[in-house]
Amino acid sequence: ITVNFDDSVSNIQRSRILKTTIPEHISGDFLFIDCDTIICDDLSSIENNLQNSKISAVLDGHVPLSEHKHKDYFIKREKKLGFSASEKTGKHYNSGVMLFKDCPESREFFKKWNELWTWCFTEKHDHHDQPAFNEASLECGAIIKELDGIWNCQLSQGGLAYLENAKIIHYFSSEGGKNYIPYYKLAEKNIQQKVKDFGGIPADVSKMILNPKFQFNKVHLINDQRIVSIMQSPLIFTIADIKSKLPWLFNVLESICRASRNFAKKLKKKK
Repeated sequence: ITVNFDDSVSNIQRSRILKTTIPEHISGDFLFIDCDTIICDDLSSIENNLQNSKISAVLDGHVPLSEHKHKDYFIKREKKLGFSASEKTGKHYNSGVMLFKDCPESREFFKKWNELWTWCFTEKHDHHDQPAFNEASLECGAIIKELDGIWNCQLSQGGLAYLENAKIIHYFSSEGGKNYIPYYKLAEKNIQQKVKDFGGIPADVSKMILNPKFQFNKVHLINDQRIVSIMQSPLIFTIADIKSKLPWLFNVLESICRASRNFAKKLKKKK
């Protein structure tokens, strides 16, 4: 199936327009999978979910909104758009993998999703599709039902707990930035460029794809709940910027903090 666009339509627009209008181009039930994914196993058993749901998706981050590290960001972004789905339902679904049962209710959901996304993009200049995805679900009677995390194993967002039985690995190609440390080899830009330059999948990359659950780089996991809870704080990014751009000031601040903590520990011992 080919869908033509005017040259003035950006790639981001094209991807979102296609994603939110799939039922207009095909008929029947379908499973949508983002391109920044790796298929790990047979997918046929996902059809069992069609018996109990019309639209299915996995929770973003594999957790309810109350436990999500981006909770405040999601709520703030939705409020700017006049939405409230995540806050009202306590859930924020990831649109990277979704199962669709062809029925009037599901088709109405997609129409609403496209309508909301189009408004977000044209009026609010927000290209993200997930706010509208979740809001459309709310407006359609909370039509999205939860899929097991194995169907959208979001590696950097709590997905390791689902990795053993994962059917689809979602490695988030949109994550990045000059300070980004790739944790998953297939998410590295040089691997993607290699495939592009080769015009196909080179043998070494194919070998990695055939063994997708073991393609991790040497990265450190943060397992201190205190640190995890503030990872998205502007304070943390400010400290990181100071260390990068003004290392002398960072050293001074670090020395003050170290001395203060040591002094506090001594006082605690005396008590």
